[in-house]
Amino acid sequence: MTIFRTAMAGIISLCAVVLSGCAGNMTPTASIDYELFGSGAEKVVVLHDWLGDRSNYDPIKPYLDGETFQFAFADLRGYGGSLKKTGAFTATEAAMDAISVADALGWDRFHIIGHSMTGMVVQKVAVLAGERVKSVVATTPVYASGMQVDEGTFGFFTAAAKKPEEMGQAIQALTGGKLSEEWTSFKVDRAMTWSTEEARLAYLDMFAYEDFSGEVDGIGTPFLVLIGANDIEAFHPPAIQATFGKWYPDLTVVQVTDAGHYPMQEVPVLYATEVQKFLKAHLGD
Repeated sequence: MTIFRTAMAGIISLCAVVLSGCAGNMTPTASIDYELFGSGAEKVVVLHDWLGDRSNYDPIKPYLDGETFQFAFADLRGYGGSLKKTGAFTATEAAMDAISVADALGWDRFHIIGHSMTGMVVQKVAVLAGERVKSVVATTPVYASGMQVDEGTFGFFTAAAKKPEEMGQAIQALTGGKLSEEWTSFKVDRAMTWSTEEARLAYLDMFAYEDFSGEVDGIGTPFLVLIGANDIEAFHPPAIQATFGKWYPDLTVVQVTDAGHYPMQEVPVLYATEVQKFLKAHLGD
């Protein structure tokens, strides 16, 4: 299955090159679903995590500067508005899907925001889109080297991709066990309803074992890594400095005290403030 997904990603990459050369004056179409918020000149593509969809960001919308920014909140294949879309489910494909949103909207340059597994994907976007990317925000992100988890951990996350009880346990672990059962149930219900098991399992393979760290070393794009103090150790400052700190010379790390893995839902006002402060530091870059 992994070989199949890798082959699919290669085919998709080739098709994208061919189609871009043949498109002429045709308006490109995004390969995934998205919704727009705001009307500003600064453009931002926003991606979600493994156990969520673009609705994860609904709590921050009242606090976004829609006059400065225009946000495209996108759903990966197998999630939300892209629920029925299938594919290779690789970092390359997801990155190209994100770039296709910018292309469809006519955005020559843009900022990109990712969360958890798409914190990995946005690094691939920085590789593929190069100078088009003004800045990157990676929230509680997976490294470009993947998590490289052991067999037991992979087994637990496989169960979490399939079963509500284990999914709830994973969500509780990622938030330090500090949030209510009602909130956990809400997260589980949303994930089970608005993402497919196929996508969850395939993206698990991606963030557990893919490794493109050799492609990102020395990329000068400004990066913000935003993490939560209540998250697991894999997303704490030492791990971020050993990975992102090694690869990206223009790196800012912000740790939020009262949040875990989902700061856009746990502390939406603070999250919106920190993200936009960083984006505004790179207007027109």
